[in-house]
Amino acid sequence: MKLDERRRMHGLTKDEILREIDEAERALLNFRFEAGLNRLTNPAGMHNTRKRIAVLKTLLREKELLAESGFATMDEYKTYKNTERKTYRQSKAAR
Repeated sequence: MKLDERRRMHGLTKDEILREIDEAERALLNFRFEAGLNRLTNPAGMHNTRKRIAVLKTLLREKELLAESGFATMDEYKTYKNTERKTYRQSKAAR
């Protein structure tokens, strides 16, 4: 999966991610049928589709966890964590 595609996925809403997961799962089902009938022309397509589903489910879970913790975006969370680390390092150095 290319970097542009991953960046596009990060901008999706929860409903859009769920829709894409459904589409990918349908595509995976079609790949399985084709493999069962020995008509599979692109075996790597199955692997890529499974990988895509995993990425989408990870993004969905990430968004759920961000919502639970009160952060709007992953960038906001990363900024918070970085400042927290800096504060910890400063307090540790002051000892």
